[in-house]
Amino acid sequence: MDIPRKVQLTGRNTYIVSLPHEWVGRWKIAKGSPVYLNENKDGTLTLSLKESKKELWTCTIDVSSGAAEAAMRNIVSAYVAGAGTIVLKGRGVSTIAEEARRVLSGVEITDESGDTLTLRILTFDDINMDGIIKRAFNVTQSMFNLAISAYRDGTDVSVEISRKEDDVDRLYLLLLRNLCIEGYTSKDSIFKSIATKSIEKVSDHLEDICTYGKQVAPNELIAGLLERSKEVYSSAHEALSTNELDRGAFAQAKKAYLADFEKVDGTLKKEKNTSRMLVLRSIAERCNKVLRYSEDILESANDISFAKMQD
Repeated sequence: MDIPRKVQLTGRNTYIVSLPHEWVGRWKIAKGSPVYLNENKDGTLTLSLKESKKELWTCTIDVSSGAAEAAMRNIVSAYVAGAGTIVLKGRGVSTIAEEARRVLSGVEITDESGDTLTLRILTFDDINMDGIIKRAFNVTQSMFNLAISAYRDGTDVSVEISRKEDDVDRLYLLLLRNLCIEGYTSKDSIFKSIATKSIEKVSDHLEDICTYGKQVAPNELIAGLLERSKEVYSSAHEALSTNELDRGAFAQAKKAYLADFEKVDGTLKKEKNTSRMLVLRSIAERCNKVLRYSEDILESANDISFAKMQD
């Protein structure tokens, strides 16, 4: 039976429709109870008390000789797009499958026969976007600590830093996959995904910084610059995680970073060893890129804050 309802406007741009009193009572719905809206192909909306899960699909990828690189790109794309099962066909499927398990979260081999191998992607019902971002941030914080120790006392952290960088890459791809499966379209989710890409880029530069460090560490100036970079990065994430506008902490951290960078730059101008100077300048430039990506994270945090003001 059709129950007519008029669309009402609350706030600046939020449209609401009231629920039938009898239906609310029958299903014991209270204030704050979650309900879910799904748009159908004909444009109608279906309201449900249970969240519908997007059906996972199966795709087949050719991994024949000469197509290994393209095959890996296709596997990652299928993973991000929300495939539940990926069938690999061709010679060398085992090698490609092991590489996929290394770079992607929750991928397991469930069947293998001749030149055909099946990958199944596990579901993560308890993982959400905020949880992924927090985990990625914590891993990059650990990477900062490793980089600082590498430049402070010359510790070789290359193996550990590479493993952590892989962790951040996996988390970013997992976030993109969740976006596709859950169908997030809110401004909040868009800005958070942009921020997570910046976090992933920070991890890339920290790995590079440690790689170059083998040639010039220990170096206390670089260690200090990395500590300042970590403070800038942390203040940007704080604004993102609290959904509040930054109250000047980022600006103060950035000012301290730039002051230390001036010291490093001044020292580099006096460096007589050209080869060493070029390596150190490359490291300093990567620290600057960490600063830029931290600014991007703060911008995403601000975008989220202002978007919430419109709701």
